[in-house]
Amino acid sequence: MQLTKLSFPVISFRNLETPQHIQKQGYRDYFAMVDVKTLPDLAAWRKINVRDPKLTGSVPDAIRQSVLGNPDMFAFMNRGIVISVESAQFDNKSNQLTLGLRDPSLHGLLDGGHTYNILMEEREALEFPQYVRLEVLEGFKPEDIPNLVDARNTSNQVRDQSLMNLSGEFEKLKKALSKTHYADLIAYKEYEVLSNGEPKPIDVRDIIAILTAFDRENFDEKAHPINAYRSKAACLTHFGEHSKAYQKIYPLAPEILELYDLIQLYLPDLYNKARSGKFGHLTGVTTYKGKRRAHLHYINQDSKYGVPAGFTYPILGGFRALLEEKGGRYVWGKGLDPISLLKDGLGETLADTIGNFALDARNPSKTGKSPLVWQACYQAVRVEYLEA
Repeated sequence: MQLTKLSFPVISFRNLETPQHIQKQGYRDYFAMVDVKTLPDLAAWRKINVRDPKLTGSVPDAIRQSVLGNPDMFAFMNRGIVISVESAQFDNKSNQLTLGLRDPSLHGLLDGGHTYNILMEEREALEFPQYVRLEVLEGFKPEDIPNLVDARNTSNQVRDQSLMNLSGEFEKLKKALSKTHYADLIAYKEYEVLSNGEPKPIDVRDIIAILTAFDRENFDEKAHPINAYRSKAACLTHFGEHSKAYQKIYPLAPEILELYDLIQLYLPDLYNKARSGKFGHLTGVTTYKGKRRAHLHYINQDSKYGVPAGFTYPILGGFRALLEEKGGRYVWGKGLDPISLLKDGLGETLADTIGNFALDARNPSKTGKSPLVWQACYQAVRVEYLEA
């Protein structure tokens, strides 16, 4: 087979030192940091990756959100891409890395297929340089590859949501959402598939995070549930520790999830009206062209914009100011309808608030983590409630 060489610049390149007896077998492990826009084309080198990575579903959605919404941290949050090669040569004068690949059944993309697909799809729209970690494995034999692929693509860790599901902690949530059109699309444990074998596209952790934004029992006008955006793991822990608080939220859960999607659907137009600006120019926003769209599962609609979660969650959390407790459950205070308020003047106020912070921070992650943003959105909704 003919040797194919892929040459591209890297930001840094390091050799992981291994014991002599391992080196004598020809095994080498290298690490590089690469600008996403200079990633080589691996389309012809995908055979050894046992998975067929999709561009939709909870895993791709999470990677895409990380790429667009947390650009400074992506290289550290993502596991990166692993490539098996025959040879690796680095020119430290030009910072050019050259990979030699010969046999598609031995060389190519070994792990990180989802990450690679998303990066290749989104890289032209990235406003600032974005980086990804690249691991290069050199000199491994045909009999080694299956074990490597299996090890890199398999996790033995049982995630918290799987254990919670096993112990029945999601049963009341399941009942609250049982009549929704997306009830069967929700994965309540680590890996669940649809009847056609596709992974279920909605992760229960996302739902818990969204509902956490409405935990009025543990958060108030001064302390805001920023972890709803910042950490799904923290939300799951919070859920486990305060399950009774969520039972008050469950009667409104379908409306809250609908509101979450409608914020993403309406925010571009609300922003353009409020600021006479172009929402698509904000850092982290993706404007899809052609037939591509962002699918909003809770309302079963498509949007031509990919809205960063760092914009969505503070607005969503602001609507916590509308909650009143009656008979051990939450209702929308004074009979107010959050969706109607979002469509009217309040929506423009919230869009303007997010726009101010977004333009200043130029980083959706900083916007989503800012207590000032959450406070401003909450106060805007609180004023609407008091004046009603």
